[in-house]
Amino acid sequence: MTDHDQQAAAARQVLAGSFHGVLSTHSLELAGYPFGSVVPYVLDQEGLPLLLLSPLSQHTKNLEADSRCGLTVVEEGEGDVQQRGRLSAVGKVTPCGADADGERYFCAFPHSRLYVEQLDFRFYRFTPLRFHWNGGFATARWFGNDRILRANPLSPEAQRRIIAHMNQDHRDTLRGYLRTIDATAGEEEVAMIGIDAEGIDVRVADRLRRIPLLRPIGSPVEAREVLVEMATQPGGD
Repeated sequence: MTDHDQQAAAARQVLAGSFHGVLSTHSLELAGYPFGSVVPYVLDQEGLPLLLLSPLSQHTKNLEADSRCGLTVVEEGEGDVQQRGRLSAVGKVTPCGADADGERYFCAFPHSRLYVEQLDFRFYRFTPLRFHWNGGFATARWFGNDRILRANPLSPEAQRRIIAHMNQDHRDTLRGYLRTIDATAGEEEVAMIGIDAEGIDVRVADRLRRIPLLRPIGSPVEAREVLVEMATQPGGD
């Protein structure tokens, strides 16, 4: 794998595993100036960030007037933020239907279902034009969508089956997966909330974590093979 490929892969994991970012819109109040807001998101079936926005928020009002915006996400970690990966994208945010993607969002953020039912929040999709990645010294570069966006190869139903099976029968295994990225992880409750071509997403207490797969998958059969293999890795129990 070339350095370019490695950097693109790292950028994809940051996009998939950040779960929130800074959305920069065009200010209505101060024309010509950017307006930044922290917003949660998940990746939809096509690998695009899915947002749930209030009609009363300033960023939503800004987007209704001008859908052009930027989204910046930062790799999880401690210490100097400039030593962590940072991914910025420019594109547009537009309203969308959700369906299965909406359920994915609610799985990540359970409290948000009430926002839709009682507060008239709506789903929006961020469609990027290009990405800019900075993973550390001498790594800054632009990437096209083809290098960063990855559609989920598993159908929503296949995802639900895998998630239900892991949560029902393999809680200890999920804790083992968590220890591969966090050696300090204890016996806290871990629940799987998502799986895609390159990683699984879990909830640990009130925190969302991303666990990369050993290799990309393209089918439920490959998902099972990789998950079993990961369970035999050091720290994977």
